[in-house]
Amino acid sequence: MKKSGESLLYEVGFEEVPSDYFSGIHQAILKFAPELLAECGYRFDEIHFFTTPRRLVISLSGLVKEQASRIERLGPLKSQAYQDGKPTPALTGFLKSTGKREEEIVMKDTLKGQRLSVEVEKELKPLQFFFEQFPKTISFPKLMRWESEKYLFTRPIRWSFAFLGRRKQNFRIANVKSDNVTFGHRFLAPRPVRIQSSNLIHFVRKLKNHHVILCTKERIKSIRKMVGQRAAQDEPLVQMVANLVEEPCRVQGVFDKEYLSLPEPVLKTCMRKHQKIFAQYDVSGKLTNKFVAIINGPRKNPKLIARHYESVLKSRLEDARFFFQEDRKIKLEKQVEKLKDMVFLGSLGSYLDKTKRLEELTVALAKECGQSDSVTQCVKRAARLAKADLVTHLVYEFPELQGIAGFEYACLDQENREVARAIRDHYLPENLSISFEELGKTVGIEGAILGVCERIDLLTGALGLNVELSSSEDPYALRRAGGALVKLIRAHELKFSMKRLIQFSRDQFGSLISKTAVEIQEKLTPFFKERIAFELHLKTGSAEHELLEAIFASGFDDLSQIYLKFNELNQIKTHESFRRACKVMERTGNILKGARTDLSSAWDDALFQEPCEQVLAKLVKKNEESIKKLALNGEFSKAVLMFGDVFFEPVHEFFDRVLVNAEDPKIRVNRHMLVNRVNQLCKAFIADLSKLTNS
Repeated sequence: MKKSGESLLYEVGFEEVPSDYFSGIHQAILKFAPELLAECGYRFDEIHFFTTPRRLVISLSGLVKEQASRIERLGPLKSQAYQDGKPTPALTGFLKSTGKREEEIVMKDTLKGQRLSVEVEKELKPLQFFFEQFPKTISFPKLMRWESEKYLFTRPIRWSFAFLGRRKQNFRIANVKSDNVTFGHRFLAPRPVRIQSSNLIHFVRKLKNHHVILCTKERIKSIRKMVGQRAAQDEPLVQMVANLVEEPCRVQGVFDKEYLSLPEPVLKTCMRKHQKIFAQYDVSGKLTNKFVAIINGPRKNPKLIARHYESVLKSRLEDARFFFQEDRKIKLEKQVEKLKDMVFLGSLGSYLDKTKRLEELTVALAKECGQSDSVTQCVKRAARLAKADLVTHLVYEFPELQGIAGFEYACLDQENREVARAIRDHYLPENLSISFEELGKTVGIEGAILGVCERIDLLTGALGLNVELSSSEDPYALRRAGGALVKLIRAHELKFSMKRLIQFSRDQFGSLISKTAVEIQEKLTPFFKERIAFELHLKTGSAEHELLEAIFASGFDDLSQIYLKFNELNQIKTHESFRRACKVMERTGNILKGARTDLSSAWDDALFQEPCEQVLAKLVKKNEESIKKLALNGEFSKAVLMFGDVFFEPVHEFFDRVLVNAEDPKIRVNRHMLVNRVNQLCKAFIADLSKLTNS
């Protein structure tokens, strides 16, 4: 069946964008393109987007202009809008802000109770708004201005067009007016190419005829075929090269076999760092003295290009061999003392001081995580050697080999294999896009413990010096450190007290920092919460994010428990017993908001006056140990479902029949103690489910 609606094709062309900038373009397309189109009153069936170093392209199918865009506006709770059956200022204010009459209001059921709801018309913008505003939504590491209007973009914009069906759209981005042309390869097909419609197939074919492969996946597939299966496992390099070329073309070169005596990571780094070329392997998976370079489009003299690559690579390999041989004259252990001459961070001492802190910190964490003596000793030894390669010639020349060089030198020094692995792995993950499952397979327990301690030392020290955890400026990569830390904890389910670890870390700095452990904890807690939400890919305001906030409210010391709770509760959030538990928490939480007395003491059974409060008290005594036991054993879903089933009806009957806020203070406090016991049974051990609004 033919889909309704029209197709849209939109392209923005610019000077070559750095290869690592494309994630910002992709995120903007997925997030902001639908939002901007909705502001123009358009919906669509499918979106496809493409990028090359010189362009971004968006193709939409099933694009439909809605006649009238209506959105829901939620108002106050019914209990807030009416008092004794009469309208309150909250109601009149809501009606005034929406321009609606009272009879147009409908009631919407939420976890908090019935809320006022009305439908209002949304003012729509012209489609031109989407074309002109979308480039501004893209987040780039660096921006520039290049024309009189001082438009901000990462590189100068050179052309743009958009077609809705066969209708050319008119708009302007910076000093560039939209037209009906695109451009092929900069050197192989530099002349304008005329576009006549939004037909994506025709557009892709035209670009291919002009030496541009529009689809990144197609370029990646081509590159993988050109470099071979083993070389293509370097996914970051494949992705990087795909973002550097519009038409991949293969050039093969060789280097002297004598350089194969260098460790494989050193050889690969020499190839990929400056030249972005791929090492080659034989059928048995062994590294050979060949490489493959991917250039942008075919050239007349590929052998000459290969010789240029070979010449540069030979110089890099010669340097690497010299540095490697010089480093091998001194054992890694002997390099440690040289760290005293390397400043760590501001006034936080040297890297030798950091090494000593890590030795103590890793032992403390390994023991708290219940690791064996052998693992603990391996981690301590790895901490001793972890930063030693920073003073080697090889890492000075190739900083990206930190950890990798240490691994190679530790192996050659016949250190324990797990010690060597931890030296290499404690820098991982290199980026936060890797899944926690993959990270768990890649990094051993020793590397994970050392990695956590390394980042805690950095965060504690930086915050102790009043460095801000800024999202816009992060010269010490604190946000990445926090993201890596919470991912490592998730990957290995590391169970420990974050509070104690921060206290231990802070104590090791002594007078080097002025902040107390409590002050540092206060800064790190919201930071770690944000990093955990990022790790779980949760959007602020979503039902899943609300669930995470509810879990945070029950305690934030063992981060591994946060993940376990979230995974379990997120699977049962639509279960009727879960909804019941939410309602119990809402009603008990509301009545306790005004309580000012300490309610942690046990209630007095003799002060109960109503049968239903006696029944509730007996249910608490009968079931609380079972629910606590389930929660303490990590069976959070069972604990919540049991909590909801046991207390839903008795709690509702209790509130319906008992005046909790009795005039007699003894009776009132006694009832508050009972209600608090029910509430805390879920809040203290599982989650504060009263924070959920849509369950």
